[in-house]
Amino acid sequence: MAEYSELREAIFNVKAIDAHAHNLVDLDSSFPFLRLFSEAEGDALAFAPHSLSFKRSLRDIAELYGCERSLDGVEKHRKVSGLDSIGSKCFEAANLSAVFIDDGIMFDKILEWDWHKSVVPAVGRILRIEHLAETILNVFLNLSGTVAGKIVAMKSIAAYRSGLDIDTDVSKKAAEEGLLEDLHAGKPVRIKNKSFIDYLFTCSLNVALSFNLPMQIHTGFGDKDLDLRLSNPLHLRSVLEDTKFSKCRIVLLHASYPFSREASYLASVYPQVYLDFGLAVPKLSVQGMISSVKELLELAPTKKVMYSSDGYAFPETFYLGAKRAREVVLNVLSNACDDGDLTIPDALEAIEDIFRRNALQIYNLNAILGSIDYRGPKICNGISKTYTGGKDIVSVRVTWVDTSGQHRCRVIPVKRFYEVVKNTGVGLTFASMGMSSFCDSPAIGTNLTGTGEIRLVPDLSTKHRLPWARQEEMVLANMQIRPGEAWEYCPRSTLQKFTKILNDEFNLVLKAGFENEFYLLRSVYREGKEQFVPFDSTLYCSTSAFDAASPILLEINSALQSLNIYVEQLHAESGKGQFEIALGYTDCIVAADNLVFARETIRSVARKHGVVATFVPKYYLDDIGSGSHAHISLWKKGENVFMGSEESKSPHGMSKIGENFMAGVLHHLPSILAFIAPLPNSYDRIRPDTWSGAYLCWGHENREAPIRTASPPGTSGEAASNFEIKSFDGCANPHFGLASIVAAGIDGLTRKLSLPEPIDTNPSGCDGLQRLPQNLQESVVALDEDEVLKNFFGKKVISAVKGVRMAEIDYYGNNKEAFKDLIHRY
Repeated sequence: MAEYSELREAIFNVKAIDAHAHNLVDLDSSFPFLRLFSEAEGDALAFAPHSLSFKRSLRDIAELYGCERSLDGVEKHRKVSGLDSIGSKCFEAANLSAVFIDDGIMFDKILEWDWHKSVVPAVGRILRIEHLAETILNVFLNLSGTVAGKIVAMKSIAAYRSGLDIDTDVSKKAAEEGLLEDLHAGKPVRIKNKSFIDYLFTCSLNVALSFNLPMQIHTGFGDKDLDLRLSNPLHLRSVLEDTKFSKCRIVLLHASYPFSREASYLASVYPQVYLDFGLAVPKLSVQGMISSVKELLELAPTKKVMYSSDGYAFPETFYLGAKRAREVVLNVLSNACDDGDLTIPDALEAIEDIFRRNALQIYNLNAILGSIDYRGPKICNGISKTYTGGKDIVSVRVTWVDTSGQHRCRVIPVKRFYEVVKNTGVGLTFASMGMSSFCDSPAIGTNLTGTGEIRLVPDLSTKHRLPWARQEEMVLANMQIRPGEAWEYCPRSTLQKFTKILNDEFNLVLKAGFENEFYLLRSVYREGKEQFVPFDSTLYCSTSAFDAASPILLEINSALQSLNIYVEQLHAESGKGQFEIALGYTDCIVAADNLVFARETIRSVARKHGVVATFVPKYYLDDIGSGSHAHISLWKKGENVFMGSEESKSPHGMSKIGENFMAGVLHHLPSILAFIAPLPNSYDRIRPDTWSGAYLCWGHENREAPIRTASPPGTSGEAASNFEIKSFDGCANPHFGLASIVAAGIDGLTRKLSLPEPIDTNPSGCDGLQRLPQNLQESVVALDEDEVLKNFFGKKVISAVKGVRMAEIDYYGNNKEAFKDLIHRY
């Protein structure tokens, strides 16, 4: 499958969400590791004794550990290494960003739900309703104590008890009689009565609806006490067609094996049905796994199919599930491309959907757990000398963005990175955050010098193999003054801190998406001097421009997809040689991280093709400028609450919360410009009549306003789903830029600020409107007078920003043509 190397790369790099699994146990548990392979025959938790899957799994684990390929060899390695070591190795090899734990199965010496955070960045809890009910009946626990933890879904195992033919109209009286029957059956209480189970199920669906939680349902095969005839998902028809539950998202677990085709049919017919193929993968033979996943996708859209491992007890089960799932999905999608069912871009999108995006959407993960993309797993003791890089990786770029918005990196040989640097980071001088775009020494007034050092600590959740440099990886770093303590000048930590305030005080999550405008330039020599000229001379959305640049743009698009960065659209812009790539919406910290990777990708792929890509705001003073427009929205419990509703709506088509936040941004926009328009050249772009926003105003779909509200597709122009800040440009540090927006929005929420009337005409023709700062000096003055932003960022950071900006003003003011050198920096 060499021709599908793009799919292979994407599928093994995607940070998967394991949407259904169970707790681990201590190594000294009486629950034997041998059970994974050769005991409990007929139990779905175990691989069948001496089956194809048994031999395959033993080989996979031995190869991962580098030990003898036998049960005895693996067991000895586990005992010598310890749980922390093997757990970290298995979960890192599985490449997971989140695991959802169903702790309804009780093992000896089971590890608590919260413990699993030590081996995976984010953990959610699945609430098994029958187990909860039995716990309450047996132990009489308080409900709130029983459901402690971050609930991402509910789950029913009715298939194990009375079957999936649920009576949605079961009466309360019948349920009470059924409960009494179970209570009189003896202790401990085991819920088996169908009327009571059906009542419990329907009540739980109502709870799931009220809390916007999906309901997982065990379907198909399982442990030996299950009647397979009653676990066919077709029995759920009465639930699926009951209007009371039409909006409840239902996830059918375990590929419904052997009813995979029936499950695929249900997902294609009922909009609320989704599919999960854990347990079938990796328990079946290879051909069985391929057949099951292929049957799921025969009718079901790829937007409705998700990965999980159904891992349990042992870290190895999570690793085996992830490994086989990636291999099986690669096989199925590759064959679909061969058959013409999918194109390569379709398959790349399906990979992201199946392993990540579908779970993010269905389980409301960002809203419930916060972002899972910027916090790496805790490094456990005993594994610092374990090398886990790809076999052909030779180095890792540890990357940060400085105060001037330049991307910088330390390149670490791969062995040293995985043995030392990934745990302890690398040293970096204080002066690094005081450097300007033209000089590698700290600017006067920043109070940063060559005395003092911080640590650049890699955030492993951001690590990616570079599509344009296959033997290298890149990882973003946080700046720490001491282990675990963020340096106050760290842009990523600043944004994390501000978004935490937004979430803690207002229960809001900010999402962002960026439109990247850039020029492609060719190098030519005239009279012995190198000059840079536009890639072409075409106009906005020109088809011929795209034809000419398509090898570059399509390679950029493919590279971004392999980095798990979603591209919404790309097209030629109005400037000669100018193009735009719009990135998908996501949690604002992830959006800022993605913007760094996107800039690196665009510049590097262009360089491969012999051209220069530049984000300089106004390289040609007589042509259109380039921005990095930021689209902003507010979310709560998985819903966009920037949009207005009948209960909470301002006169401007947005919610009152949305208006307060946006009013704060508009109020502070002159000082925000010091962060999002950081160079003197930025203000050559922000001019009237250039769609860049030169006046302090806002408007509905008004591209001449610096802030405009945008309407969701298919709605009236009065509704607003987000707002766009047009002043943001490609030289800004994206984390500092978004942090300034979050801080201003929090001020708007705190003071309940209101918006002025919108300007829905060209503001240059309106009397009395205030101009935004017309140069960097004016925006620095505005920042210096902005007590709110100064309090948020702190005096030290504001001094550093002002010092760097004043150095830029002085240098470019005295060197009028020097801005042309910026194409080599941005």
